[in-house]
Amino acid sequence: MKAKEKTLIDDPLFHYIKPTNNDQFSEMKGIDLQDLLYYIENYYLELRSQLGFDDTITFGTELEFEEAMRDRIEKQTRQLLLHRRWQPKHDRTLKNGFEIASPILKDTKKDWNELKLICAILEKNAIIGEHSGGHIHIGTQVLGEKTESWINFIKLWSVYENIIYRFVYGDFLTPRTSMSHYAVPIAQQLWKSYQSMRSVHDLSMNDFIHTIPHARNQAINFNNISDFTITESENTIEFRCPNGSLDPVVWQNNVNLLVNILLYSKSDRYNDDLITERRNINQDKYYGLEWYGEIYLQQALELCDMLFTNNFDKVYFLRQYLKSFQIANQPLSKTKTFTKK
Repeated sequence: MKAKEKTLIDDPLFHYIKPTNNDQFSEMKGIDLQDLLYYIENYYLELRSQLGFDDTITFGTELEFEEAMRDRIEKQTRQLLLHRRWQPKHDRTLKNGFEIASPILKDTKKDWNELKLICAILEKNAIIGEHSGGHIHIGTQVLGEKTESWINFIKLWSVYENIIYRFVYGDFLTPRTSMSHYAVPIAQQLWKSYQSMRSVHDLSMNDFIHTIPHARNQAINFNNISDFTITESENTIEFRCPNGSLDPVVWQNNVNLLVNILLYSKSDRYNDDLITERRNINQDKYYGLEWYGEIYLQQALELCDMLFTNNFDKVYFLRQYLKSFQIANQPLSKTKTFTKK
């Protein structure tokens, strides 16, 4: 057995739960739930060599940063032969900074290692500032060409946007200052779109695209979609809500959540009744950035059980979502460390 596998098995958390099982965390109560959360709080996440996606899943990252020593960054990316694939781009919204856009990535050890190297370079030569985003593009083909899958997706997002936002704050407790300008929450707009489409017979994909909100500066930018089946660098769903990060574990964890949201939306496991029930419970309680830094434990456990089919992924989700149960009010407040580098 490999040393890393031994370490995993020896960890107290995975004495309590088996990593490959699919326990229903949302059904745990009392001392059982308290113990689970205690063990998760004391578990530190590591970069995984792969997440288990198949070869059809593609994604890309845009790493934004500020106070950057550009010459040193570009020199070091050239030295590591990364400069041809990872392209620097100007961004006028950043303070003395720029962004590095990845090539089309897949769930391979090579691609994750390249992301790790880029983050290591940036960590020494830049910072995450109040305008730094961590945009993630996922190939439109991941969700596919069935209208039902897209309707499921916007319904799911509209009901659980508060959970998703706190999660993709990443290694921060709160959003960047520019979030309200460049990654506006859209739960309420998507819910209205869902309501207008759910009763339409034979809704076409063109009808769907024309019904959803299209502002570029919202949580999800749908304007890049050109085809629902092919893999192209510009044919993506762009998620703009993640904060910037220089931690590759956070980047990988964000990709894992967003991809699994899309995969769940087209799966046979999609639980429409449960999502409707959660919408009825929440109504208009939790819509807006002023609410999204709060912890909604039962709702988070519920989403966790829906999206993930093994305890290991669930632990990675909850550790980043819970952030040591910290809450803050100031923009871009740093959380306690929850990863190993």
